Amino acid sequence: MKKSLLFGALAACSTLLAVGSLTGCSAPTQAGPRNEAKGQYTFWPLSPAEPRVQFVKTYRSGFDLSGRNQSGFENLIFGEESEDVSAIEKPYGVEVTNGKVYVCDIRRPALTVLDIRKKQVRLIGTQGTNRLAHPVDVSVAPDGMIYVADNERRAILVYGADERRVNTFAVEGWKPVSLAVHGDRLYVCDLESQRVLIMDRQSGSVIKEFGSAGGEPGQFRVPIGVDTDRDGFVYVSDMMQARVQKFTPEGDYLTAFGELGDYAGSFARPKQLAVDEEGIIYVVDAAFQNVQMFNDEFALLMSFGSAGTYPGAMNLPVGISVTSEGLDAYRDLFHPGFEPERVIAVTNQFGPQKVSVYALGKRQDGWTVAQLHSTSGAAAGVGRNEQLTVLQSVEEGQQEPGNQGAADSEDNR
Repeated sequence: MKKSLLFGALAACSTLLAVGSLTGCSAPTQAGPRNEAKGQYTFWPLSPAEPRVQFVKTYRSGFDLSGRNQSGFENLIFGEESEDVSAIEKPYGVEVTNGKVYVCDIRRPALTVLDIRKKQVRLIGTQGTNRLAHPVDVSVAPDGMIYVADNERRAILVYGADERRVNTFAVEGWKPVSLAVHGDRLYVCDLESQRVLIMDRQSGSVIKEFGSAGGEPGQFRVPIGVDTDRDGFVYVSDMMQARVQKFTPEGDYLTAFGELGDYAGSFARPKQLAVDEEGIIYVVDAAFQNVQMFNDEFALLMSFGSAGTYPGAMNLPVGISVTSEGLDAYRDLFHPGFEPERVIAVTNQFGPQKVSVYALGKRQDGWTVAQLHSTSGAAAGVGRNEQLTVLQSVEEGQQEPGNQGAADSEDNR
């Protein structure tokens, strides 16, 4: 597969990335500065490495899109709670495509559509007999069809490009938790049977299924995320086994990478994943509180994010999506010295940074590394001792596959 020039130099600085940029490594605990004023940015990897990922913006409600702040007089008339009409309460799955961000809100519950160009927020599935109960993931096809997995209703609700419901897919006994569209196929992670279903996305009929409960190659213990690459190969993140497995489009096992650990390239609590058009694999880890990026040969490229309060920090991240479409919708938010190639959306279940958007790209000619990093608010992240504490709770939760225990009680997968 063709390699992007974007990551041509990253192999040479892999040691720096592993030590300085990955949450959970031996870097000391630091709190990121609050660079929230206009003109302030956050970049990864950390200085002095070449910037590759920029934090762009966090969205919590329609007010973050419009830039409008409710006045004290409006609070007096309408009440302060009026600002929460479009608020995202507890996001889970996410899809970013062509200037829109689709967010599964499991507490509202609803599918929230952040229309960046129109500066609008729309809610789907909040009324009628077909309203959503616990939406956990969303996938949008190139033709605009929207597929939402609702694990409480045990169904996939299908909406047209006009955002009106057109169908409901259901399979007896299943519990869908993650979705991916490729061509006319819909790949669905079923938490109940620990398998992946291949469905016809037009009719909802099951074409094939693969996987079962277990620890052998091709088996799962909590398959929590699925995505496909441009060639149709299927990637599944297995939370309890702390690994990502790769399958053919027909579901034949090929290989796997990752293991339980507290070092760069390992996983503690992997959640959803995304694969971009050049084969880069992005894996969210709720324990590390970051996103690790691997190439198509499963070598670690870098990571971004960490716990904290600085812009771009993460707090129990779970959902992720990446696209090269619609970059123009965020044009005014990119650093003038940074050339974006992808937009990445990550959901956080706690804290104010509900839906955070990042850009993958490279430094523009004429700008120095020092100039970009001088505006950055990134922090090194969580110290090793704190990471081991988190890791221990995950290991204890593995005694009962499918039951994450108290450590994940707020996760609502």
